[in-house]
Amino acid sequence: MPSNARIILLIAAVKFVFILDFMLLMPLGPDVSQALEFPAERLGWLAAAYTAASMLAGLLAIRWLDRFARRPAFLLCFGVLVLATAATTQATRLPELLLLRGLTGLAGSPVVALGMAILIDAIEPQGRGRAIGRVMMGFSLAAVGGIPLSLELARLGNWTTPFWLVALLGGAVWLAAWQILPRRDAVAQADLVSPFSLLRQGPIRKACLIQGANQFAAFLIVPHFSAFFLLNLGFPREYLGLLYLAGGIAALIVMQVLGHLTDKAGPLPAVLMASLATAIGLTPFLGLEWSLLLLPFVCFMAGNAGRNVSIAALNSQVAAPGERAGYLALEGIVQDVMITLAALFASLILVTGTAGELLNTGWLGLLAMALLVFTCLGVLRWKEEIARGH
Repeated sequence: MPSNARIILLIAAVKFVFILDFMLLMPLGPDVSQALEFPAERLGWLAAAYTAASMLAGLLAIRWLDRFARRPAFLLCFGVLVLATAATTQATRLPELLLLRGLTGLAGSPVVALGMAILIDAIEPQGRGRAIGRVMMGFSLAAVGGIPLSLELARLGNWTTPFWLVALLGGAVWLAAWQILPRRDAVAQADLVSPFSLLRQGPIRKACLIQGANQFAAFLIVPHFSAFFLLNLGFPREYLGLLYLAGGIAALIVMQVLGHLTDKAGPLPAVLMASLATAIGLTPFLGLEWSLLLLPFVCFMAGNAGRNVSIAALNSQVAAPGERAGYLALEGIVQDVMITLAALFASLILVTGTAGELLNTGWLGLLAMALLVFTCLGVLRWKEEIARGH
């Protein structure tokens, strides 16, 4: 297998483990809140704990990631993530779970930044849309296979069982990385970078703004999708795994299509199409009734994944090679900040009704739609500036 193809496959596997680890507590939220005896509206705290810790790690990592060889730094950070995931199974109360998820998040930002830097180093700009689409198959495969399997394992065992599976898979991927990553990768001899030196660059500021709005829109909704479908819409718990299976398959297909479209026609058409699909997926939160709830869920999953691919391909052009890992860590911090704020904002807006349902979901849906429009306008402006050479 060509070396680039092996790198793409490896980083896709890393993405699968990382995304599955991060996403697990969202669909498992009702099971976890029942087992650990805390209210469902506090599920957003778990995402906030993870991303806040990841943000802290990213702030520390920005200055140093480009000063070390990619391979040893990546292996160290990914190994910490795998071990922390295994430790999550020992939580017995909400404060313990928050602490352990925070420890896992500390390794998350460097892992993602280093993995994407390794990928971008290996791929020419004109092929990055397709390459990033393939790497982000890890997201879809997590939904297609990982989430449904995890839901079934939790149903047959308990909520900790899927985390043991993720830890075992992560250990296998770590061994593969040990074998595949070059033993003598280049060390970027860049000046020491900081968040401020990066943000002084206009293209980087714009890229971070677009990515931040994109993630805030998504995570107003994502942590509460499972609880909303189960508690508000009466979706059967036994079919929840199939719902995520269908959404993951749709996302898998759409990411490849929109990644190819981004390389051929630029990111704007892909972002517009993906945003329209996402908006359709938000309509149940606005009170629109669907006879088949599968359809809006699939639209949301596919649209959100497609937007991520197109925006990532566009933003991969903004940083010089010697600043690449630092920039990706900064972008990760921006994402984590916006995810944390979105989760906390949603937790403040949402309340639990007398029958256990979530109230005030319409406000979240409206704000998410407004941010989709903002993101599309931002991509349009950013595309024009790139065409003019920034």
